Amino acid sequence: MLAGVLVARELTPPQPPAYDGDAPEPAADGHVQARHSVLIAAPPDAVWAWANDPGLDLADVVDFDGGFPAVTATQPLIGDWMPGSREGDRRRVGFEDGHYLAEQVLVDSPETFRYMIWGFTSPQRFVVRHGAVEFSYAAEGDGTRLTWTYSLLPTLPILRPAVQGFVDGTMSPMMRATLAGMRDGAEATAAAG
Repeated sequence: MLAGVLVARELTPPQPPAYDGDAPEPAADGHVQARHSVLIAAPPDAVWAWANDPGLDLADVVDFDGGFPAVTATQPLIGDWMPGSREGDRRRVGFEDGHYLAEQVLVDSPETFRYMIWGFTSPQRFVVRHGAVEFSYAAEGDGTRLTWTYSLLPTLPILRPAVQGFVDGTMSPMMRATLAGMRDGAEATAAAG
């Protein structure tokens, strides 16, 4: 009975964390990684502007179908999270299952948007220490090659296969569907403009 109570307590969504401590130092290696890209028929500056439009709702961009809880709220904690000047900014991300994580921007340029994630309150915290996420925008012909890389650092090397399974089975399909949606949205906006 005590074990059941402890497990239930560990899995129950918490109050929103403050995330007011230092962010972890990104690890140089040991990550499990997924990288997907899409060619978009619009120039890099137009794709970046569309993807970073403050009026664009995250649910309109990210495909949360397939076992990944949807983001329900983001709250800036450091900085104002304005595209193009987010380096060092931090926010709390809330999910539909009541759990949270923190995001902090490492690079925010027209070519690269990179941030780290940590402080998982979901059971994911037992297997993932932190992660790094990067979107890169590169000119390719008359369009843009948008590449999305997701890297997760397992808490222990022995957990690498479990994290790889999550990346392959849950993250990769979400990333491919999201990139297709981003392509469609950016191309429609470019054609209308």
